[in-house]
Amino acid sequence: MKTPAFWYDTAFSLCPALLTPFAAMYANAAARHRESSNPQDVPLPVICLGNLVAGGSGKTPTAIALFKLLQNRKTFLSAGFLTRGYRGKIRTAERVDSSHDPVLWGDEALLLNMHGPTFVSPDRYRGAQVMAENGCDAILMDDGLQNYSLKKDVSFAIIDGMMGFGNGRVIPAGPLRQPLQDGLSLADAFILIGEDTRNVRKLLPADKPLFTATLGVTAGTNVSSSVPYVAFCGIGFPDKFKKTLEQSNITLTGWHSFGDHHAYTMKDIDMLVNEALSKKSRLITTEKDFARLPDFLKKNLIDVLPVEITFADPEGIVDLIVARTRAKSDA
Repeated sequence: MKTPAFWYDTAFSLCPALLTPFAAMYANAAARHRESSNPQDVPLPVICLGNLVAGGSGKTPTAIALFKLLQNRKTFLSAGFLTRGYRGKIRTAERVDSSHDPVLWGDEALLLNMHGPTFVSPDRYRGAQVMAENGCDAILMDDGLQNYSLKKDVSFAIIDGMMGFGNGRVIPAGPLRQPLQDGLSLADAFILIGEDTRNVRKLLPADKPLFTATLGVTAGTNVSSSVPYVAFCGIGFPDKFKKTLEQSNITLTGWHSFGDHHAYTMKDIDMLVNEALSKKSRLITTEKDFARLPDFLKKNLIDVLPVEITFADPEGIVDLIVARTRAKSDA
């Protein structure tokens, strides 16, 4: 579904108040789930990345950037990604293959697999066991803050400065996955991406590390500011993609946002292609969206805007991870 505008709108709206009883039910269910959990330990270091809101905070590019950082520093020799494979069809613990099938694996798993070994498992504990059996020496757990089946050695909550915590309410009245203080307690450290336009710093616990990062277009991309584009995406916070395009001086002749993880149909594709052709433009989208597109004759009309995360204090992040995982790494 599309992210409701009132989740991030500062203007008064009756919707959050009307949805408060349902938000309370959601929060209670989240609390019961956490209280009834029994996290299992594995012999590998588990580094968790997640968010406190429903989608769009940038955890997948952050996971990729962290993987590259640890790889470049040789912190681990054979780290891998562990994800549930959201919107995919895998129901057991399996390593992502070369089929590039988003219906099977989910778009996030395919994107992660472009950078490192990726394992999909709805049961994260079983997935971690399979990773150990396959020779991994560390686990980067994507979207795992609210998953309690696996013990984590260090957990990072990813926060987008443009999104913050929205209106501060729990789903469906707002974007939070649980009451803010409950969510903050899950993290050992925070990574704030971009300018803090929502002033979230004042809400974060002072006794936990805060790292900052920027999201920018990957160097060397062939997307040209001289080419007009019809842009489209189906992500949690589409305005962030639109802002990135504008900051890159991309000329937009059209703009379409779909629901998060939207499964594109040929009807969608025909509409987009016809509009681009009528406006003498090309199409442009995100890496995640491109991974979900079906094959079709005019797919070469679509460009991808690749983005990457740059950490302000990469050494500090590595030092924290090494300190929290040293015992398992030395075992």
